[in-house]
Amino acid sequence: MATASLWIEGRAADAAALRALQLNYGHLSTMQVRRGAVQGFARHVARLQSANLELFGSALPEARIRDALASALRAAAVGDATLRVSVGAMDSAAVERGEQAVVTLLVAVSPPRTPPSTPQRLRSHRHQRPLAHLKHLATLPLLHARRAARMAGFDDAVLVDDADCVLEGTLWNIGFVEPGGGIVWPAGDALRGTTEGMLRAGLDVAGAAQRIARVHRADWSGFDAAFACNSSGVWPLASIDGQGFAGAANMVSALQAVLGAMPWEPLAA
Repeated sequence: MATASLWIEGRAADAAALRALQLNYGHLSTMQVRRGAVQGFARHVARLQSANLELFGSALPEARIRDALASALRAAAVGDATLRVSVGAMDSAAVERGEQAVVTLLVAVSPPRTPPSTPQRLRSHRHQRPLAHLKHLATLPLLHARRAARMAGFDDAVLVDDADCVLEGTLWNIGFVEPGGGIVWPAGDALRGTTEGMLRAGLDVAGAAQRIARVHRADWSGFDAAFACNSSGVWPLASIDGQGFAGAANMVSALQAVLGAMPWEPLAA
């Protein structure tokens, strides 16, 4: 599977359906699948259901989500993949009128992803996502920030607010490690990712110290390490705007072990 394939209810998405879903109004979730199973599936379901109520005013049953994902995997004839389910409405006029809209689940099946293997160098970028608590389709500012950072010689961008406090990465969450080993998750208006949620739950079970707090630019030098996480996993961060983090590798290994202990749930019954 070299490229992505697109499916709606187990059938290849046709051009008419894709045109109807071009309205930039909708939400999504992305997950890794291994041997037909997903980590933190309940978290993805909860994300999709709450976003659907807010954006479309309608319930989205778990069974429908599961069936859409499982049927796409069967149709693509793969067990290991990256799945991205995007939820939108064919009837854009109903959305614009403020009516409850029937939604379509478009599933993209693409090759499995793994996190970067080397510590990433970040550039700060002042931007706060609108409706930041939603994983919505308005990703142009995020991808532009990443592109601009790479053109400037960095690996990616991290978003900061007007007070120079860290919010989140372009398509990932960020955490910092204090000298005593405690984890600091930046407070602020950001998307709390499913992987971040699993890590926080696992750290709680392990009795590890963690807290949520504002992380200002002036605080960066006081941390031993920093890391990023999303559905592809956990990876180390080398620096932000040239401020280096020396101890990332050991902490990332520990966090990867925490994540690795989380169960995988089969999509198909």
